[in-house]
Amino acid sequence: MDLPRERDVVVVGAGPTGLLVAGDLAVDGVRVTVLEQRPAEESNLTRAFAVHARTSEALDARGLADALVPAGARVGGLRFLGKLRIDLSWLPTRFPYVLITPQYTVEHLLEQRALEHGAEILRGHRVENIQQNGDGVEVVSAGDRIRASYLVGADGVRSSIRTSLGLPFPGRTVARSVMLGDVRLVRAPAETIVANADGDAFGFLAPFGDGWYRVIAWRRDRQLPDDAPVEFEEIRATTAEALGTDYGMHDPRWLSRFHADERQVPRYRVGRVFLAGDAAHVHSPAGGLGMNTGLQDAANLGWKLAADLQGWAPPALLDTYQGERHPIGRQALRLSGGILRVALSRRAVLEAASGLARAALTLRPLTERVAESVSGIGIRYPSPPGADSRVGERAPDVELAGGGRLYEALRAGRFVLLSADGSAPGDLADSHHLAVRRPAQAGPTVLVRPDGYVGWAGDRPTVEQLRVAVSEWGLPGVTTGSSRYLRYAQGGDSSTARPFRPAR
Repeated sequence: MDLPRERDVVVVGAGPTGLLVAGDLAVDGVRVTVLEQRPAEESNLTRAFAVHARTSEALDARGLADALVPAGARVGGLRFLGKLRIDLSWLPTRFPYVLITPQYTVEHLLEQRALEHGAEILRGHRVENIQQNGDGVEVVSAGDRIRASYLVGADGVRSSIRTSLGLPFPGRTVARSVMLGDVRLVRAPAETIVANADGDAFGFLAPFGDGWYRVIAWRRDRQLPDDAPVEFEEIRATTAEALGTDYGMHDPRWLSRFHADERQVPRYRVGRVFLAGDAAHVHSPAGGLGMNTGLQDAANLGWKLAADLQGWAPPALLDTYQGERHPIGRQALRLSGGILRVALSRRAVLEAASGLARAALTLRPLTERVAESVSGIGIRYPSPPGADSRVGERAPDVELAGGGRLYEALRAGRFVLLSADGSAPGDLADSHHLAVRRPAQAGPTVLVRPDGYVGWAGDRPTVEQLRVAVSEWGLPGVTTGSSRYLRYAQGGDSSTARPFRPAR
């Protein structure tokens, strides 16, 4: 039998989650192959359409946001059940809105990036078998045998990788006979996103930006199995009942019926196999959290796999993927589930819940917390015992001395050290950029992880404290002497900086 092909990582699933992790690995010089069951010609109309602020930041850190944002519609606030509104415009980010754009646009950008950096993407390749041992994983797909150090299962809610691992997917169905469709409208709604429920029917409309609208509708008195056909009149009439009008809905290009589950796998890692996106967690479309949570899984995992493969990862770095992302997946299930339960409540319960929600949302701290949760801006990871309280927080984008922004510096896929006044001593070798905030934005010295979260922070740290900080992440320590990174931080040319590639 022929020997298997050797790769560093195999990613199963070419949706947004799989493509982002593959692109991150390829940027780091990792040999990565993506296996996708769908053939290249298969349509992808049934997917997500909301990109939240934190996801836009992640795409910005990969140089993709500037191309994506003009392709979508910006929604600065979310209105629900008539008078309930969550304002997003105050969020401390370059992207204080939900970007409404079809998933296939996001996938196209991520696929281009992955291919440009050398990722291999094989379509029409269904995984037939996986076997792992202490030092690798062997994958059989479409007669092709590939041996890799790690495998990432990003193959959706019906994940064959999760099944192969024998992992349970506990949870339950929370809504049945939900209708989906893509339609055109004679009249555009006054607001970009419209959604409402009256206790018996629910309706939702959002634009794709190309003349098509996604419609989601549900009726309490019409609970049919998933394979029951959806008649256009059924979805039109249900939407009109919930929203008060159908906006001249016509010419559907796609109609379907589905049920919404809430499920989460207990373990995101089994040996050398990791699960991400819908393969690890699934919930209702309420809140538009699915694609966003999966992309954040990928942003968390990719650099850690690269660090391990390149030999500089500290012990147990890969185990932090479970500790950091599993609680976030659980949080997404709870948030989405709460929204859905209110929307599908009976009339009396709905009216009571709406009244309580309107009263609660007059409290600014609560509205800010809801906005931060939905947008992802408020997500933080646990910090180690004794660490600075800022460790684990999202690092906000800041202007850098000499021009540029933090999230532009993060595009190299490396740690970035931010210093308040340019006085950070010594040389950081070639492991990460050294960037400095402008004097008007003075603050603590912060070591920012490749995924845009704070890995270490301190006020006026000593050389030894910096040395310890970088060494704890497996990065080369601080030495004395001049550095081109320090010169860049003080106003030099960033084009001279290049990320370090440890010997393989």
